[in-house]
Amino acid sequence: MTLMLILGAVAAFYCLLLLFRCATLALPVVAGLGLALMLREDGFGWIVILAAGLLGFFTVHALGRHLARSSAPLAVRLGVILTFVGAAAAAGFQAGAALAILADLDPWTQLGTSILTAFVIGYASWRDLLTRGGRIERPALHS
Repeated sequence: MTLMLILGAVAAFYCLLLLFRCATLALPVVAGLGLALMLREDGFGWIVILAAGLLGFFTVHALGRHLARSSAPLAVRLGVILTFVGAAAAAGFQAGAALAILADLDPWTQLGTSILTAFVIGYASWRDLLTRGGRIERPALHS
């Protein structure tokens, strides 16, 4: 039983680490899944559903990154950034709540942990959305 609790905590922290790494992808994933589920309800085939879901994901992600980094008006850039950060913060809030429940904390500590996780994940999304190029810079080789 203790081993399962330890493994569950390790798995939860690993999922939280993945959430930090993929914070910017929260909104595009929801958009792609929403489009795919809507097409499924309308009776489309699986190939169309899969293609449209992936296209919706990549379109929202690419358009959001482009608008956030472009010379668009400040209101447009701020709206796009807040939309992406809000989706990531909502996912972070739920992940923080799950970790707090797993740790069996009291309700106020659960709420505080959830809010803290939401702010940190939202900041990670904001930082990741506005960075250019790759996320990890490789060190230069010296001879």
